Amino acid sequence: MRKVLLLLVVLAGFVSGCEEKYPDPKAMGYAYYPLEIGAYRIYEVTDIKFRDNVGDTLHFQLQERVDTSFYDQTNTLSYKVVRSTRPDENSAWVEDSVMVVWQVENSLLLTKDNSTFVKLVFPVSNGKTWAGDAFNTRAVNKGEKETYAYTQVGEPYEVNGQVFPITATVIQGTPVKNLVYLDNRKEVYAEGVGRVYRLFNRVVYCNQTSGSVCEFGADYKLDGHERHEELISYGKM
Repeated sequence: MRKVLLLLVVLAGFVSGCEEKYPDPKAMGYAYYPLEIGAYRIYEVTDIKFRDNVGDTLHFQLQERVDTSFYDQTNTLSYKVVRSTRPDENSAWVEDSVMVVWQVENSLLLTKDNSTFVKLVFPVSNGKTWAGDAFNTRAVNKGEKETYAYTQVGEPYEVNGQVFPITATVIQGTPVKNLVYLDNRKEVYAEGVGRVYRLFNRVVYCNQTSGSVCEFGADYKLDGHERHEELISYGKM
């Protein structure tokens, strides 16, 4: 009997150790950014550049496709994600850029244009914050890193008439809206799909400190960039 009890104790400890070593993917929220070769997402993009209150608007489609996987110099499994664009659905895709994405136990990182960002951290939960540009040498405010934060975790989100039942929103930086400046950036991720929406909106308004007389009014956009990326389809090739 003692041998049996001892064996049960050893097995229980082994199972407990395994659970600690291999966290539950569902509980961690790994499915908010699934990584599988051949998986793709297509977005409808509206991109507006403002100069002297005049907006130059572009409409096009953007595809992100998980192309291949490889092990980097630290033996970490990484994925090459190819970004392509086209004017509309009747046109051919033209390769635009390449990103590298990899996941470790507690975070998901993405490198683009020689800059690395911590896109998500795990487990995903409301109110959790982290330094989104922790691996970059640039700083936004006197050496401080830019804070990302989760909100609306587990809530539904609608994009182009399609409702995704379980999503998480990442607020990038600290939203600002005043008479001088607008900064509003966020990304929405859906469980089992990945990113379904991205907003990038930064505007400098006419104001006395900018050197302008502001004769056109406080809402006059001296310079700005507004971009919306809305998921229209996804799947696997």
